[in-house]
Amino acid sequence: MNTDILIKSKLFSAYPNEELDINPGRFGKKLGEFVSNALKENNIETADLYPTDYCYELRIDQYEFKVYILTGNIDGTDNEFLISIEPKKEYIRKWFRKISTVDIIMKIQKTINDACKDHPDIEVL
Repeated sequence: MNTDILIKSKLFSAYPNEELDINPGRFGKKLGEFVSNALKENNIETADLYPTDYCYELRIDQYEFKVYILTGNIDGTDNEFLISIEPKKEYIRKWFRKISTVDIIMKIQKTINDACKDHPDIEVL
């Protein structure tokens, strides 16, 4: 199950003072906003966009399990980014049940991948 998307673009530069929210040299808030908008256009609502030490994280609560999408630049670059979808496992366990994640994760991955491919200023690597 492919849950990572690597892209190259100059669209997602750091906001001024973004380093106050995240470690120096790391950014990805503009990419997180792009991903959030692409998901909303396909009726997938994001609950939150917040910084972590090394990336920005989106949370999706509308499914039987929580989905997290991490967006951030690749170390040492200012135009290469990684979008990573969690969970990466094909099944999770919740309340003694085994729940398949495949269909939901693949729908989210396809939505994000298509939005990136459809944009002329984004190269999917």
